Amino acid sequence: MSTFLPILYSAMFLVGIVGNSILIVALICKRRVQRLIDIFIVNLAASDFIFLITLPFWVDMEVSGEDWRVGSFLCKTSSYVISVNMYCSILLLTCMSADRYLAIMHPSIARQIGTRSYSRALCICVWLLSCCLGVPTLLFRGLKEQYGKTYCTDEAMTEVKLIMSLMLLVLAFFFPLLSILTFYCSITKRLCVHYQKAGKRDKKLRKSIKIVFIVVAAFVVSWVPFNLFKFMAILLRLLKQPDCFIGMVAQLGMKVSSPFAFANSCANPLIYFCFDNYIRRAM
Repeated sequence: MSTFLPILYSAMFLVGIVGNSILIVALICKRRVQRLIDIFIVNLAASDFIFLITLPFWVDMEVSGEDWRVGSFLCKTSSYVISVNMYCSILLLTCMSADRYLAIMHPSIARQIGTRSYSRALCICVWLLSCCLGVPTLLFRGLKEQYGKTYCTDEAMTEVKLIMSLMLLVLAFFFPLLSILTFYCSITKRLCVHYQKAGKRDKKLRKSIKIVFIVVAAFVVSWVPFNLFKFMAILLRLLKQPDCFIGMVAQLGMKVSSPFAFANSCANPLIYFCFDNYIRRAM
């Protein structure tokens, strides 16, 4: 693992930086014919790009055997950026899913609010909210000296801090995820009923829904395992049983699943290139 993870993170960094840069530039250059959903895609790519800039610090940590050598400031800020990236991603995907839901279920409402200015304002709100939601990470994260090494980890967590972390995880991650699943269940049900009547315009709409669904699925595979294990770990600490067998499984699960969470930031450009003809032509 000491060799595998640095190589994996380095590959993610290169693929993600190049892929997201090309995606952002391609869509901005195509702004005259830009689809509304591209505004969300550009912001999602920007969030991933900012996160990937911090990845070399985690590569250095893995190379040095989990010894954090770049100081307290970068420990806090890089952890903060990861949190902001996760919240920004889940909220943007919720907006994209809601947009597709309205286009299928309530087209008249979708036409009324389906403007570039509305989408841009929504993205600004998502960024501001994500930055606020990441503040607890900025406050609770710090350096810890143990066994001759310096670790970038959570500082001493009181019961109040643990409850705050648990509530934040439920309200800002699992609740939006449930909303996304609800949107797609409704969309799938409606499309199954009207599939035979679909015209050319509906085919384009179904394709955009499929692409958003694939991006959501990639996010779920990447982030849900890590956050489930994190939920278990926090809950066990609240129950005063962090060192039981399930607690050890939760800690190990967080460590094993974190590379999958990191991988999400380089996956989206590949998904768009493979499944979206419009973006493939733009790139």
